[in-house]
Amino acid sequence: MREFKIQRANNMPVQSPLVPEPMVPYSCKNSRTVYAMCEVDEDTIRRHLAPTPFEYVNNLCMIYVNDFTESPELPYMDSGIIFTVKYKDIFGGCYMYEWEDNDVAIATGRYWGYPKKYARMSLEKNGNIIRGTTTRKEVRLIDIELDCSKPLEKVPTLHTTYPHLNLLTIPRPDGPGIFSQRVTARDNSSTCKTLSNQYAEVNVTLNSSAYDPIGDFNPLKVLGGGYSVTDFLATMENGWAKVIDTLV
Repeated sequence: MREFKIQRANNMPVQSPLVPEPMVPYSCKNSRTVYAMCEVDEDTIRRHLAPTPFEYVNNLCMIYVNDFTESPELPYMDSGIIFTVKYKDIFGGCYMYEWEDNDVAIATGRYWGYPKKYARMSLEKNGNIIRGTTTRKEVRLIDIELDCSKPLEKVPTLHTTYPHLNLLTIPRPDGPGIFSQRVTARDNSSTCKTLSNQYAEVNVTLNSSAYDPIGDFNPLKVLGGGYSVTDFLATMENGWAKVIDTLV
């Protein structure tokens, strides 16, 4: 029988931490992403931003599915919808909704305020077609189909993706309400290298499930998409988030 050593930890549960210590550094060679750039109704975006302190910037978003499974420290599949937002004088990327398939990755991201939930993702290439899907509670939330036989010279990009602006919210343990809420910023872009990025025509389907209301973003105006491969690295110097404001 393998001997288990009780640990002294700074995360839950303290005797057997869910999240590795330290959480960084971690890396992933050949992180693969299929994505679509879309325009969404402004009023809809503002409604989804209303519970946050973040300001509307424009109606462009990136919808993506990512394969991070080659990471030796933290393998997972990831998916989400990112908008550019503003907090005071800082512009950054806001993960309006995000899903992953590894509870360790979910817990790690929530330390910094990412709104991660559990879902199942797939990212597959079949000839010229690259398809990414996200399924939660038996609902296909996201279906992206990129047709590499229909290349594009370029597609629009977000005003900015970094830093990631997040809202780290801790509920009260003794009843309804917020115990703590902080705005965080995280930027590890300096140690990530894009190996390739192929633009092409893309089709996107969004659906809502209970507590995942991304069907609200329909109808989408799809502007194009792509398939990128990146070497990802979060270091001790840039892998942590910075608290830029305490709201509660």
